[in-house]
Amino acid sequence: MKKSFYELSQNANTDKVTHHGYHFFYPLFLEKLRNDSFNMLEIGYGSGESMKMWCDYFPSSTIFCMDINIEKNINERCNVIRGDQSNLEDLKDTVQQIKTAKVIIDDGSHNPQHQYDTFMYLFESLLEDGGVYIIEDIETNYWNPNCVLYGYQVGNFDLMKNMNKCQEMINQEFSKVKNSLKISTITYGQNCIIITKQTVEEQEYFDRKYRFGFLTV
Repeated sequence: MKKSFYELSQNANTDKVTHHGYHFFYPLFLEKLRNDSFNMLEIGYGSGESMKMWCDYFPSSTIFCMDINIEKNINERCNVIRGDQSNLEDLKDTVQQIKTAKVIIDDGSHNPQHQYDTFMYLFESLLEDGGVYIIEDIETNYWNPNCVLYGYQVGNFDLMKNMNKCQEMINQEFSKVKNSLKISTITYGQNCIIITKQTVEEQEYFDRKYRFGFLTV
C-alpha cells in the first residue's frame, strides 16, 4: 500500500504538513496523478525536504526544482536548476529545459509580486492542459509591506486582489473577459492557492457564445 502525502511529508520532515497543513488540500488535486509519468517543477529547494517527498510521492515522474542558490543533479529523476524567479530570463531558461510540466508549485521567495508574475508566465508557458499550479505561503500578502524576506521587501503588491481578477476569466462566457490562461478552477486553502488548467475537452466545450448574451451588459 502506498504511503499517503501526509506520511511521506512527515518522513521527509517537510513543513508542508509539520506546519502548513497542506495535506488537507493537495491530495484532492494530486492523488489521481500519482501513477502518471510527467515533469513536475517546484520553485524553492531549501534543504531538499520537499523534493525528497515529491520523488517518493510521484515515483514515475521527473522532478525539477528551481532555486536561486543551488544547481545539482540528485539522481536520474530529480534535478535542481539554478534560477531566480524574479528574473524573467531565468524563468524562460527553466521552461526551455523542462519543456512541459503537469504540476508546478511555487514555494520560492514568497514575495507577492514574484508569485503573481511567476504564475502568469509559467501557467501559460510551462503548465500542461489539465495541470495543477499551486502558490504556497500567500501569508506575506497580509504582512507589513516594509517587511523583508529572503532579501526582498514584501511591498504593496496585492496578489489576492490580482488573483481575484482571474475569476472573471473562468466565466468568460458571461464576463466577456477572455480566458487567455485557460484557467479551469481556482481554489483557496489555508496559506495556498490551487489553480487548475483546462483540459482540451473543457476548452472545446466552453469556447462558445453565451446563449443569453442579449441579457448581459
